[in-house]
Amino acid sequence: MKSQFTLPKFLQPKKISSLKRIGGNNDGGYVIDERNISNSDILIGLGMSDNWHFEEEFNSINSVPTYIYDGTVSLEIFLKKCKKYFIRINKPKIFIHWLKTSYNYIKFFKDDKFHLKKLVGIDDPPDYVSLSTILNKSIIKNYSHIYLKIDIEGWEYRLLADLIKYSEIIEGLVIEFHDVDLHIDKIENFVSQFPLNLIHIHLNNYGPLTINKIPHTIECSFSSGPVNQVLASDFPNNLDMPNNPNLDEYTLSFSNKNFNT
Repeated sequence: MKSQFTLPKFLQPKKISSLKRIGGNNDGGYVIDERNISNSDILIGLGMSDNWHFEEEFNSINSVPTYIYDGTVSLEIFLKKCKKYFIRINKPKIFIHWLKTSYNYIKFFKDDKFHLKKLVGIDDPPDYVSLSTILNKSIIKNYSHIYLKIDIEGWEYRLLADLIKYSEIIEGLVIEFHDVDLHIDKIENFVSQFPLNLIHIHLNNYGPLTINKIPHTIECSFSSGPVNQVLASDFPNNLDMPNNPNLDEYTLSFSNKNFNT
């Protein structure tokens, strides 16, 4: 049975015809404004784990300098997992997964594609860095059409002020909000101040059900491109796919009710 959720009206996206899904099926794929891809001159990903299909497909459409920040993974970690499961002959699929992951890492991260082993949220060298520091790096600050992908497991709330501050150079943004029921006020404040248009929203069905029926995790896509004022109403749409393919998609409606009670 599909779970039905309701979100505040301020999270109802504008309807556009240029939506495109990139990053593959299920978890790691996002529905964004296709126009942003061709207009971007750099891609910055915050959070990666063992899945960078979004960045790969983005670059297959428009090859741009790409910087992905994630201090929790490395090629060394992937290779250690290969070794661990190589000797466990009863789990060949897991070994093959980490072998492919290691190969794809070597294949993708070269030339102008970089993995920086840092966690994003605050400035605390050498392991942590703020979004402001990233955008002010000499190698990045010359770009004016940045596409940002953010999935950093709750640390995104530390970036919202900087996203607003640097919005003039952001071409597009896809961001996962976690613990939505606890931070709905912060999300509303961000959406009201961020000048890019919210053009898609998707409920991550890996997230648990909350008591007040607000989804735990939502994926929001913003675009700097022109939009009309017609609101989209069908969620999920035909481009959406469940993050967890073994569970039904969550369905979504919007309401003006007070979500703070």
